[in-house]
Amino acid sequence: MSAWIFFTVTAIIYFGLNYALKTEKGWPGNTRFHDLISPKSGDSASSFYKLMVGGIVVIVVVFAMAVINLGDTKDMGTFGDFVGGVINPILTFFTFVGLLITIVLQQKAASSADLAAQKTEATLTEQLKSQKRQSFESTFFQMLNLHNTIVSSMDIRRFQREDGSTPSDIKGRDCFELFSKELREHYDLRINIPEIDRIQAAYQEFWSEWQQDLGHYFRYLYNVIRFIHESNVGHLRYMKLLRAQLSDYELLILFYNCLTPKGHNFKQFVENYSLFDNLPYELVFDPSHEAFYNPSARHDNLSKMANDDTLDSTATIGWRQ
Repeated sequence: MSAWIFFTVTAIIYFGLNYALKTEKGWPGNTRFHDLISPKSGDSASSFYKLMVGGIVVIVVVFAMAVINLGDTKDMGTFGDFVGGVINPILTFFTFVGLLITIVLQQKAASSADLAAQKTEATLTEQLKSQKRQSFESTFFQMLNLHNTIVSSMDIRRFQREDGSTPSDIKGRDCFELFSKELREHYDLRINIPEIDRIQAAYQEFWSEWQQDLGHYFRYLYNVIRFIHESNVGHLRYMKLLRAQLSDYELLILFYNCLTPKGHNFKQFVENYSLFDNLPYELVFDPSHEAFYNPSARHDNLSKMANDDTLDSTATIGWRQ
C-alpha cells in the first residue's frame, strides 16, 4: 500500500507543480529552473512564490491522503513517520533550490551592477574627453586670434626716399612681402658659394635687420604648433586650420628660416605637418632649394595620416630663435 501511496503522491506533486508553475506538461528539467531564476515577467519574487506553492501542494496532498486512506488513528503514527521521511527531503530540496535561486539572482545583480559601472565609466570617460577637447579648442582659438593680432600689429615705417617722396607705412601681412624682397636682395648679393651657405649668410644679415619684427612672430607661431603637437585631442584638423592662416609670403620667410640654425628645430614640425603644402614654389629663390626639405614638407602629409597619433607627441623639440 505504501508503494502505491508514494507513487500517487509523486504523481500528484508532479502535476501540481506543473499547474502551479504554469509550464508545459512534459518531463521536468529542461527550462523550468531557467524560468525560475529568470522569469519572463522580470519579477524574481514570483520564483520564490512558486516554490512556496509547490511546497504547500506537497504538504496538503500528503495529509489529505492520510485522512482519506487511514481511518484508524492507530496507523497515523506509522504514516506520520512515512510522511516525515518523504516530505522532509522534498522540502529540503525546495530549500536548496531556493538557495540556488538566491545565489544566481545575486550573481545576476552583481553582473548588472558591474555592467552599469562599466557604462558609467565609459560615459565619464567620454565626458572627460569632450571637456578636454573643449578646453583645448578654447585655448587653441585664443592662440590663433593672438597670432593674427601679432601679424596685424606689424607696422613698418620707411625712411624718406632720396627723391623726397615718403612711401606709405606697411602693415599686417603686407610686411612679409617686404621681408621676402629684403631677403632676396641679400641672397642675390652672394654668389659663387654653396647654396645652403648662401641662404644662411643672407638670412643672418636679413635677421639682424628685422629680428625685432620677426622674433616675436616666430616664437609664438612655434608655440602654437607645439601646443597642437603635444595635445592628445588630435592634430589633423587644428594643424590644417593653422596652416590655412599663413599667407604665401609668411610661408616663404618660414621656408628660409628653417634652413638656418635658428629654425632648425622648427623644420621638424614643418616636415611632419606639411606646412609648405600651400607655398607657391615660384616664390622660392631657386628650385634647388626644395631639395633641402623632406618631400613631406611640400606634399599634404596630413591627409595621408591614417592615425592622428602616429606622431610622437612627447618629442622634445626646442626653439633657439
